[in-house]
Amino acid sequence: MYHELTVWSRGIIMDKEARDVSSCVAAAARALGYYAENVSDYVDDPDRTNCMVRRYARFGDKPIEDRFVYENPHPDWVVLIEETIIKGVNFLRTTHPGEGVLVVNSARDPEYLLKFLPGYMREKLHKLVVVDAVRLAEQRGSSPWMFIRDLSELAFDRMSTEGAVERLAIGMGIAAPVIGALVAATGELPVDEVAKVVADRDAMYRGATDHRVLEVNPAPPPQPSAPSAPSAAPA
Repeated sequence: MYHELTVWSRGIIMDKEARDVSSCVAAAARALGYYAENVSDYVDDPDRTNCMVRRYARFGDKPIEDRFVYENPHPDWVVLIEETIIKGVNFLRTTHPGEGVLVVNSARDPEYLLKFLPGYMREKLHKLVVVDAVRLAEQRGSSPWMFIRDLSELAFDRMSTEGAVERLAIGMGIAAPVIGALVAATGELPVDEVAKVVADRDAMYRGATDHRVLEVNPAPPPQPSAPSAPSAAPA
């Protein structure tokens, strides 16, 4: 078992939300005994406000090869922290056909969002998962988005980037329900175990139960085994 998670976000203003998703998935997998890594954004640096950036995590039951290749070679789990990214870049370009699970933070229907994906991207998808994380997140102050709620808090968080110690709780705000939807829809990591590393567990559980899944390319049904040859009649 092996999975690669790439989280797409917008530089600086939504960096915290994206970083928390990859951090919590990697931390939970590691606590469950998997080999796991959480990689910051080295490919897209330097971050610029609103420009698309990525965070990476990967985990599996065997040692991870090429540990210092920062960009995920073939992400099968992709998260869009902000819905308009769905029409901004080919985030499935190296995903194997029929294997991608795409999680989008949006209040829209998955059928509507699917219209923005051309055929060559649709063929990469197994599931499209939509969660309204803005509604499900804890409404602290005027908004669950840090850049709207408190610019001073956002500035403080910038001290947590590039491998520094996190200065704010991990798994708050938008990130919590997104993590819940991702974990529930993929089914590889136990929801209750992942909740142990998420700061806002209630919001994570809301995301785990309140999301919509559209199967784009359903997994093929298991093939029946060939009937065994009849045993020889006794002499």
